[in-house]
Amino acid sequence: MLIPSVVKRDIAQAVAQDTHPTMDYHALQAAWNADILDYAALEAEGNPRLVRLARRGGKDLALAMLGYLRREDYDVIYSNGENLSIPLAMLLRRHRWRPLHVLIGHHLSTPKKRWFLRALHPQMDAVFVYASTQKRYGVEVLGIPEHRLHLIPFHADHRFYRPLLPSPDAPERMICSAGLEWRDYPTLIEAVRDLDVEVRLAAASPWSKHRNETQDRVLPGNVSARRYEYNELRRLYADARFVVVPLYQNDFQAGITTILEAMAMGKAVIATRTIGQVDTIRDGENGLYVPPGDPRALRQKIQWLLDHPDRAREIGVRARCDLEAEWTLDHWVERIVHVTGSLYQEREQPAASMQWRMRAQG
Repeated sequence: MLIPSVVKRDIAQAVAQDTHPTMDYHALQAAWNADILDYAALEAEGNPRLVRLARRGGKDLALAMLGYLRREDYDVIYSNGENLSIPLAMLLRRHRWRPLHVLIGHHLSTPKKRWFLRALHPQMDAVFVYASTQKRYGVEVLGIPEHRLHLIPFHADHRFYRPLLPSPDAPERMICSAGLEWRDYPTLIEAVRDLDVEVRLAAASPWSKHRNETQDRVLPGNVSARRYEYNELRRLYADARFVVVPLYQNDFQAGITTILEAMAMGKAVIATRTIGQVDTIRDGENGLYVPPGDPRALRQKIQWLLDHPDRAREIGVRARCDLEAEWTLDHWVERIVHVTGSLYQEREQPAASMQWRMRAQG
């Protein structure tokens, strides 16, 4: 498993003590009994010279090279993101035999990736995508065979993120938001200006490279923004009346982590309906949609949920039920393991059949 970050290795106790969610790469690693290579592996003494040379092109290229050099030790290589998958596929292209290569395709439609994905997708045996728009793009624009593209939902750790009672000292009227990826916080800030509600923004993300638009901005008196650790974030969700996920227009599943965490907590979610954010919320049933960049429409939905707390609770209950049925961390792991296992069996069966015929002839 190639993970483009520094993997958290000492959190088993925190997970057991219910102060940290299970990381998805740990859940998948356990299901596969896999090894993980991350950025920390690049610092190990004795790395091959090719890895050290590749480091000049960045950590992702070096990590792909490290995975490539160890390819003969594994039946499957999993790469989390096109930043690793593209250079790895380019390296694997040189060989007739290679391990299965399965990957998460977060944002296939980024223009700079188009040529590479068109040329290299034959070295990608399964591409898991989180948005129907990304699957269509992969088939129609990139020419990836549909059977290699697998639309799977994202996930939340439903054991960690679960309905909790608000704190005794929780504000009476407080809502929240979280994350950085494509977040349109300026629209949310304008929507709640002078509104009778406290707004807390957990404006941080371990993955996003987007700029934090709450920094260097004068916030209204009812809005605050800071980083929240995982257990603090869960408490923030629990204390909030509901959760708002404002997004800039985009064509993939930006915002899905916060949406599913909030749904797992049994909270109603108001989210921007973008081109890519259409596969999870059913408007008026398990959440609410607003159009992009419309502070007036967002303010109206926020005010409506504040004025109808019973309806907010009903939507939150429905959201939790839907998550338990489709979008847990367990579902995510099972889907990836099932597809990969099927591919492995398909690859092994011809070899097993040939061995049987040779034994029979002998």
